Amino acid sequence: MKRVLPTIFCVLLAVLLGVGLVRGRRENPDALRIYCPAATSETRGGDALTTVRVDWSEMRPMEIETQVEKALHLLLGECDAPGFRRAIPAGTKLLSSRLVGSTVQVDFSTPYRQLSGMDLTIADYCVALTLVQIPGVYTVRITVDGEDLAYRDSNVFRGEDVLFTSEEDVVRNLPATLYFPGAEGLVAEERMLTVYEGESSAGAVMEALQIGPKTEGLRPLLPEGFQLLTVKVEDGVCHLNLSSEVKKLLPSDEEEQRLLVQGITDSLYSVKGIRQVQILMDGELQHSLGMIDVSDLKRGR
Repeated sequence: MKRVLPTIFCVLLAVLLGVGLVRGRRENPDALRIYCPAATSETRGGDALTTVRVDWSEMRPMEIETQVEKALHLLLGECDAPGFRRAIPAGTKLLSSRLVGSTVQVDFSTPYRQLSGMDLTIADYCVALTLVQIPGVYTVRITVDGEDLAYRDSNVFRGEDVLFTSEEDVVRNLPATLYFPGAEGLVAEERMLTVYEGESSAGAVMEALQIGPKTEGLRPLLPEGFQLLTVKVEDGVCHLNLSSEVKKLLPSDEEEQRLLVQGITDSLYSVKGIRQVQILMDGELQHSLGMIDVSDLKRGR
């Protein structure tokens, strides 16, 4: 884990949290995952956390603070989805929640102070992992009665701090900047993406680009039917293997083609470690995409 924990606590995390977060198909983008403790019988050799999904379609257009408050009340016991279990002690109240930059500051009432050890860790990350799904939220600070808990090594949590499994088998959150066309060129959209087992960071970025923007007024970057065959990163080079059918889908305008290429590359360059993009079609390296030269797509050019 990235957070510095006492050695015995790291061992507890490795044993109890086992093989990671719940896996499965990509969920509906209009759903929000509410993190909660798994049933005791499910944690032996499995996950300490599980998720239930709630319909979030009506909440998506609302202000970030409104979405955060709703999610917190669900965590406090208002969630009635099958399988939900509270990680937060009964009687705990939400005293306040406010957004400062990209950090949500959450203040709970006294009962939250009863938590310690692994129970505290699980509760903290149920809160953090639930909230960082909300666009614009990247870190969560949790206090009790307005004070930090002195026996925590940190009171600020990020989704990517959580490593529930080995580095070869990890489900994690990935901060990324995606670019979509707006009225005056490309517009950055800050996102927190979920990288599932067996999926690369570059693959998660491309999938998010295919789903499209969440910000009102922005247009999809990729044309409908855009087919990505494979994506892999080797020695800092991201190899995008597209179907040759993509040629038929390219916009006819050269500026639109330029925005397409730039939007893809700039989005990928927001991922740490990617310094160059190579575009292939049906496995063959391409020197141009439509009217755009793609022979030297390096970060910073």
